Amino acid sequence: MKRILTAICLLPIFIFIVVWPSVWLFAALAAVAAVLAELEYFNIAKGGGFTPWKVLGVSWTLAFLAVALWPKSLQLEVVISAGFLCLIVMTIFSRLDLKQAFKTIASTIFGAFYVGFFLAYFIALKSQGDERGKDLLLLLAFTVWAGDTAAYFVGSAIGKHKLAPSISPKKSWEGAIANVAASLITAYIARLTFIQSIDGTDVIFLGAAISIIGQLGDLFESVLKRGADIKDSGSLLPGHGGILDRIDSLIFTAPVIYYYHQAFIK
Repeated sequence: MKRILTAICLLPIFIFIVVWPSVWLFAALAAVAAVLAELEYFNIAKGGGFTPWKVLGVSWTLAFLAVALWPKSLQLEVVISAGFLCLIVMTIFSRLDLKQAFKTIASTIFGAFYVGFFLAYFIALKSQGDERGKDLLLLLAFTVWAGDTAAYFVGSAIGKHKLAPSISPKKSWEGAIANVAASLITAYIARLTFIQSIDGTDVIFLGAAISIIGQLGDLFESVLKRGADIKDSGSLLPGHGGILDRIDSLIFTAPVIYYYHQAFIK
């Protein structure tokens, strides 16, 4: 029940920030979420025997968000190159245990891209400055919430066939199918009610894509946590764990929605 109540409390806040005309409030929320998620990732990495550089990881993450916020002033290639340059300098001049060097380098790079690079696409969508960007973010919020809720209740009630028992023993095929079904229904209702700037076919396709890719993102984070022998990435959100636990199903959907928007909707 805590899981549902937390989602009910957070969803209106997210909707308000998405609907708010200025991109700055949304960017601030994304930055806070990214920093908290990155710190939670560090804890997961530590549990798996990795010691990423936290300052560089957080700075690199925020730099990716800055590219999405100021695309004309800051190029992605510059941020990637600068990040690797800092990584090279720190590797050479730090007193890092050489046997741990590869783990530190790899975990730092992965964390910055896993959290910062992908979350930046949400700011890029909001920065479009049109109704489509806002509608896509709202579609994402409602379909993910509806899909997660349906998967939780259906999986708890009738879930018998395990989806990925070695990764997440509680997830079932019944819950996964319920997730997709609820996402499609929610997407269809959203198109009939408040989403007017996107065609019905696009909305339905994105509803299915958000559900499927979101579930894969959730399983991917479960792989990381299971490898680190950690149940939740944090304890900030009652019933959900940490910020990373809440956004794991959103991370990989961001670029899919963005590039679909650029190719077929814009």
